[in-house]
Amino acid sequence: MRILDVDRAAPSEAPALTPHLVPGEAVDAAFASATGAVLFTDRRILLVQHEHLLEARVETISWPYREVRHFSLQESADGRSGLRIWLGEEPQPLHLRARSGDDLAALQRLLAGRLG
Repeated sequence: MRILDVDRAAPSEAPALTPHLVPGEAVDAAFASATGAVLFTDRRILLVQHEHLLEARVETISWPYREVRHFSLQESADGRSGLRIWLGEEPQPLHLRARSGDDLAALQRLLAGRLG
């Protein structure tokens, strides 16, 4: 399972998070972590993972929205939230954990809209 503790990033910061956006691709939501980033664009979900903090190797994985099998939102009383997304043939979900006060419910709505 890929677990990322993420902070919300402005969509305008996306070009600094990855050079792999195509011309005209709009970023709807962006999240950054110590080891990478997750971008939700109008076309796909991008996961950018740095091998280590020195960024010696960077892997970028891309899934079109049709590869989303299902997702779940977890919310706790202390204000933390988590979103698990099962993608393609991956056996384990991509698990985003937001810091306290960062709500992932908007991201859940974005995914529901893309799949609807």
